[in-house]
Amino acid sequence: MRTDVIGYIGLGEIGAPMARRILDAGYSLVVWNRTHEKAKKIADAGAEIAASPVDLAEKTDIIFTCLGSEQVLETILFGADGIGKGEVRATLLVDNATCSPAFARATAKKLKQACNMDMIDVPVSGGAIGAAAGTLAAMAGGPEEFVERARPIIASYASQISHMGELGAGQATKACNQIINFGNIATLAEALNLAQDQGIDIARLPEAIDCGFAGSNVSREYDRSVQANDYSPVRILVEALMQQYKGKPVPELAGQLDILLKDMSIALDMARETGVPLPMLSRFDGIFRMIHHWTEDEKSK
Repeated sequence: MRTDVIGYIGLGEIGAPMARRILDAGYSLVVWNRTHEKAKKIADAGAEIAASPVDLAEKTDIIFTCLGSEQVLETILFGADGIGKGEVRATLLVDNATCSPAFARATAKKLKQACNMDMIDVPVSGGAIGAAAGTLAAMAGGPEEFVERARPIIASYASQISHMGELGAGQATKACNQIINFGNIATLAEALNLAQDQGIDIARLPEAIDCGFAGSNVSREYDRSVQANDYSPVRILVEALMQQYKGKPVPELAGQLDILLKDMSIALDMARETGVPLPMLSRFDGIFRMIHHWTEDEKSK
């Protein structure tokens, strides 16, 4: 029998299927989202909707968050109706979003002081499809006792749970993950452009490289999306970059690049603080920022 009541805040593209996995695993679930309609969808499946973040914290034992920015999480935790307003029932916060390790550590300290709630950082990788399938990779940072307490719930949406160290280590690991992701996306787009120029059927390139060293989850997700005729974030980025490399800016790419640039900035800021050289990521950052500027200009026309 599931005894903990779980709260989930942030029902976006990835947060919603993660919350649904928790509900389907047999946990009582209370949700809150700034857009009420998104909360209503999961309420129709059996979740309860809280009136505010602090109301959710008063009804639950463990809270999960998956929000779009550090600023939004600050508001959810410490705003007028925030979780940190007084004594609440919940004793542990699990943050599934991507932020800087320094922000995670500072937020955990502030939350402990505000309402005696502990926190661990558990960013994830695998996208909305992985969230819905329960196959995400979860990278945890924080005291072992808190990670172990949350592990059964995390296991409802993640097939790989790695405890990487103290608070902030999950976010540091996610930054490393993103460096590899961005490189794979950019180079796959370049390879597809070259293949197309050589008269190769580019729909077959992911299949051709799959069992070799060049095969990756990025190339497999791109292939899956093409075969399914849907538009996952990986496919959107790869194909938009292909157009950019041909000198054809894609205004629709701007929103996708905002998230990518945020994650690259986290990794680059970490490297600057410690003096670690990241020459390849710095190069990608320059390329993507140039493209972002170009797409924003096109969008405004």
